[in-house]
Amino acid sequence: MSEIKPKKILVFGATGGTGAAFVQQALAHGHTVTVFVRNSSKLSTKSANLKIVEGDLFDAAAVKAAVLSDCEAVFTAYGFSNKEPDNKHERVTCAVVDGMRAAGVSRLVAVSSMGASESAGIGPLWVRFVAKVILKHIIPDKTLQETVIRNADLAWTILRPPMLLSKPATGQYTVWKGQKPPQKVAWKVTRADVAAEGLRCIETGDQAGQALQISA
Repeated sequence: MSEIKPKKILVFGATGGTGAAFVQQALAHGHTVTVFVRNSSKLSTKSANLKIVEGDLFDAAAVKAAVLSDCEAVFTAYGFSNKEPDNKHERVTCAVVDGMRAAGVSRLVAVSSMGASESAGIGPLWVRFVAKVILKHIIPDKTLQETVIRNADLAWTILRPPMLLSKPATGQYTVWKGQKPPQKVAWKVTRADVAAEGLRCIETGDQAGQALQISA
C-alpha cells in the first residue's frame, strides 16, 4: 500500500456522531483538519493539526469563506431534524458548493441518507418505513441536497447509510451502487464506519462521481 499523503480537509457537521468520528480518524492519519462549527465547546477532540472556525451553517457567506480559507477536500455530515417541510440541507449544500467553486476545490464527500434520490424503496420494510414515515420531511430535502451535489461539476461522492449506530468502527461494511446489495447486509452501520469510508474515498480518490449505499 502506498503512503497516504497528508491533506487539508474541511469538515462541516463535525460535532455530530459521523463528523466527530471523521475528524478523529483524519487526525490519526496525519491530515490537517479544519472544522466549521457553531459552538467550539462541543468539540471533544484536541490536536495541533485541528483548526476551528466558528460560524452558522445558514450563513452562506461564512460557509463560503471557510472553504476559501485553504483546504483540499471537503467532508459534510450535517443533519437537520426537519420536523416540517424544509430545504435546510439543500441551502447549506448550495453554500458549500459555491465556496468550493470559488476556491477551486473539487473533492467532496457528503453523507446523505438511504432513501434519497434513486435509493428510494431500498431495503426491507422497516428501512422503507423509516425513510417514508419517520424521515418524511428529511428524505425529500436530502434528495434536493444530492441534486445540488450532482450538478456541481465536482469530484463528489455521496454515501447513503440506513440506521446509524454509535459504536466503534468495525471495518466490516458493504458499499454498493443500485437497489440490491451484492451480499446480505444488516441494514445498519456505525457512524465510525461511514466516516472511515468517507476518509478512504478522500485519501484514494475512489468513488468520484458515485452515489453509494453503505451498510454493515
